[in-house]
Amino acid sequence: MIYSSVYKAKARETLRGHWQTALLIALIVNLPSLLVQGIAAFTKNDPTLRLEDLLIRAAGNEAAMTALPDALRAMLSETGVLVIIGLTVLAWLLTPALSLGMNHWALDRIRGQEEPVSAVFSRIRIFAKGIGLRLFVLLKTLLWMLPGIAVTLLSLIPLYTARPASLSEAQSTVWISSSLIYTGMILMLVLGIMGYLYYAMADFILADEPEERVLTCARRSRDMMKGRRGLLMTLMLSFLLWYLLILLASSAVVSIAGPVAGLVVQMLGSLAVSVYMLMAQGVFYEALSPVRNSAPPVPEDSAGLDE
Repeated sequence: MIYSSVYKAKARETLRGHWQTALLIALIVNLPSLLVQGIAAFTKNDPTLRLEDLLIRAAGNEAAMTALPDALRAMLSETGVLVIIGLTVLAWLLTPALSLGMNHWALDRIRGQEEPVSAVFSRIRIFAKGIGLRLFVLLKTLLWMLPGIAVTLLSLIPLYTARPASLSEAQSTVWISSSLIYTGMILMLVLGIMGYLYYAMADFILADEPEERVLTCARRSRDMMKGRRGLLMTLMLSFLLWYLLILLASSAVVSIAGPVAGLVVQMLGSLAVSVYMLMAQGVFYEALSPVRNSAPPVPEDSAGLDE
């Protein structure tokens, strides 16, 4: 059986001596989103936080609940909020092409080729394909999540139709709705992950072969991942411990040096682990691709379980 440690070891070997370049490229990829978050925090115009604040106020005040629609319209008409929304959309449009550039750099490193930091911009010319692929994968993932979404929506029916005559009946109704909500959420998570894993290699395919069509990349990824989703899931889960260690380290730094230092540690640590994970996934893709080079082969899930 091929264990995740084999792919991670190949990823570490590939990154040896190239961590600075990899981290700089990862920072460039995340820079648009980080800039928007920073501007939103500095100007206090983050739409999500503003909406959360309005909902909290409305939850404990009947007058605020009545005025909630007008408050929402007023918030969305503010210039600052509209600017943040526009910048968020712009960052979302730019990120797929930059991510493809980073994937291209990672694959070249795995194949022993040297690429400069500017490789992150090497797929800008197919930014429309990058956006299209991301939207397609999102749509497919949502379609996989439909049963969970349906169960979650069904959980509202008991609350709206029940006319409890006693406290025990009311508690029973709430218990049924809560059970359906949790069941729906678990279904959405599990089915969403299962659906996403089918298309997890599509970004690597498009980064590797930019002339390919979006639908072709998605189809090839699905064919690649048939019988191998469990192996990729195991590889991705093996990085959870690193993220937990980063959270513990950042919490310790917060208590010693303050929240700003803790945030820096968390950001840098998360960036490093994301680079490590991306490179391991790149090794996984290389093992599945027609030209396998030095990457270890990827067996099917069933074959791995039989060993």
